[in-house]
Amino acid sequence: YRSMSTLVHYEAVSRNVASSFVLSGDLFELPAGPLSFAGVVEASRQSYDLDSDARILPTVREIYNLTGTGGGGDRNRYAAGVEFKIPIFSMLTASLQGRYDKYDDITDVDDARTWGAGLEFRPFDSLLVRANYATSFKAPDMHYVFSEPSGSFGTVTDYYRCYLDGLGTSDNVCGNSGGNYRYSVFTTSQGQPTLKEETGNSWTAGFVWDVTEQLSLAADYYEIELNDVVAVQSGTDILQAELGCNTGFYPNGTPYPHGSGSGYCNAIASRISRNPETNALTEIRSGPINQSFLGTKGVDATVRYRFDTDRFGDFSATLQWTHVLEQTQKLSVDQPLQSYRDWNSNLDNRSRVRLTMNWSKDDWMATVFMNRLGSTPIWDPAVPEAYPEFDTRIGPFITWNASVAKDVTEKLNLRLSVVNLFDNHHPVDKTNYTYPYYWRGFDAIGRQVCLEATYKFN
Repeated sequence: YRSMSTLVHYEAVSRNVASSFVLSGDLFELPAGPLSFAGVVEASRQSYDLDSDARILPTVREIYNLTGTGGGGDRNRYAAGVEFKIPIFSMLTASLQGRYDKYDDITDVDDARTWGAGLEFRPFDSLLVRANYATSFKAPDMHYVFSEPSGSFGTVTDYYRCYLDGLGTSDNVCGNSGGNYRYSVFTTSQGQPTLKEETGNSWTAGFVWDVTEQLSLAADYYEIELNDVVAVQSGTDILQAELGCNTGFYPNGTPYPHGSGSGYCNAIASRISRNPETNALTEIRSGPINQSFLGTKGVDATVRYRFDTDRFGDFSATLQWTHVLEQTQKLSVDQPLQSYRDWNSNLDNRSRVRLTMNWSKDDWMATVFMNRLGSTPIWDPAVPEAYPEFDTRIGPFITWNASVAKDVTEKLNLRLSVVNLFDNHHPVDKTNYTYPYYWRGFDAIGRQVCLEATYKFN
């Protein structure tokens, strides 16, 4: 065993040095109140170095089925921002923000100016109506830019080869048709200094209402639009795109948005190499790309209630609900805007509900927490077409957590916590036939019990 084993060494270091100066206060009085001001000046330098054993680099691969990556670079950033709070009249207040960021590195990201504005209207003390608009800017993460070539081995489904051989495109069929269609492929990836910065804008509108001293309500509607979002294409995504570009359909049979010969499909074709004799995959070239557009719309709402008693302690409850109304995207400029919220490939929960109930009295505290994840699409939408008894979505998933704690002394606290109190397991997707019988988004672990002791030294 020693003769065919070895040790692989990695060395990594990252550094971040930053300084900032903040000045805030009231500038002068206006008829409706003071004009408030805050300003900030920042400077920072980030760098990292990642060195891997030379034997596992993708161009060497001396160690069986193991590859690695290297990388390193530095980035300087300078920024200045200012914010004003402007009382217009007794019931209306405005806010105005502006910021300038300057980046100094090897990328084409240079500088950005972002701004925001908001209004707060309070017709009476217990009700606040608010709205806000803002622009945003984000430079690519450093390893997306500076990473050296990396490699990985993974088992993939060769959808297009399966289609050419007349077996269809279903993941279930192709994935179970032998080693010609599901096999291990070498995938490489590398940082892209040509990545653009992510930009965007967003706006929200809503209210906060203190109905009574114990009860309050809040609700907000939001819209967020992002351009040139950086995302990493996986090997599976690339192979599904290859099939879609050549056939017009995803593996599950739903229409594919890009046409053969489009800029996106040409880019996909350049990421795949095949053996000209067997047509088997020899390499997939993954990596970060700039998506053209990503948008989302939704609502958030919160209800809070609390009441205090002398005899039984203090009680509070918070109910939070969020619901995604729309998700849209454009993977490339030549693609029409698509609404993808209900796509089978999108496993984001459309809704989430959280309930938190707290109790405290003297040295005792207790919390009960409920988390409800909304429905998600089934793995293979072609199944309900042949078997109508199958639903097209998986039902919601609810878990309960509970904890109780006691301050034994001023310095010692003990807490007993139970995660997934009722040992509720994820809903089963009958179209996903391999363990754990769902694609992702759930926790396969059942009930967990934890005892925690905290001691403060002061």
